[in-house]
Amino acid sequence: MGSGIYIAAAGAIAQSNAMDATANNIANAGTSGYHAERVSFREVLTKAKSPDQMLVQTNTGKTLDSQNGALLQTNNPLDVALEGDGLFSVQTPQGPAYTRAGNFQLDGEGTLVTQDGYKVLGEDKQPISLPPTATNINITSDGTISADGQQVGKLGLVTFNASQLKRQGGTLFTASGSPIAGGPAPTVRSGMLESSNVNIVHGVVDLVKVQRNYESLMRVVQGFHDIDDRAAKELGGPR
Repeated sequence: MGSGIYIAAAGAIAQSNAMDATANNIANAGTSGYHAERVSFREVLTKAKSPDQMLVQTNTGKTLDSQNGALLQTNNPLDVALEGDGLFSVQTPQGPAYTRAGNFQLDGEGTLVTQDGYKVLGEDKQPISLPPTATNINITSDGTISADGQQVGKLGLVTFNASQLKRQGGTLFTASGSPIAGGPAPTVRSGMLESSNVNIVHGVVDLVKVQRNYESLMRVVQGFHDIDDRAAKELGGPR
């Protein structure tokens, strides 16, 4: 009986994690450069060696959907999207981070920054600054940035395996280990933004399924609890 309630509770926790991830995906369906998270139950359950351990390990198993979102034309020279695998490098107060969201802008000092104000890093791992008087900004397919015909920097583009990335909120990631070397470089598309890769219809359907699974498992947990409670009363009483 005990293992049954543990298994049901582990399943309910896994479904709760999936519900949170799916709801977050739906909420970011309109966020440029957002990549959805998926929850893998098979990966979590095969690692478990006992019911107690299974209950703990349901908190792991989230993976990043690396499929690219559609590209949307904006005609803003500071908007850039990536075709293929890759990430822009940015500097945060906590250290280097990475993003697919290329809706960049200039701060008061002419430094290229993200929408959150984080400095965009070049291939030399230094912030990229543009002359305050620049009127013609151009970004080529390899990430080279020119202002009024003069090269001012090159976007720092890196590629990691999805398993190396950890979401830091929204479209920002930190990475473990070193970037992948020697692979094909992504193509930079200026005047475009990558839309979220979340399919809103599929997301809503998945959310309904997960909610129903969660409710069913919680009823199973309650059923085991009721059986244990009844058994304690009937078997533990005077004969």
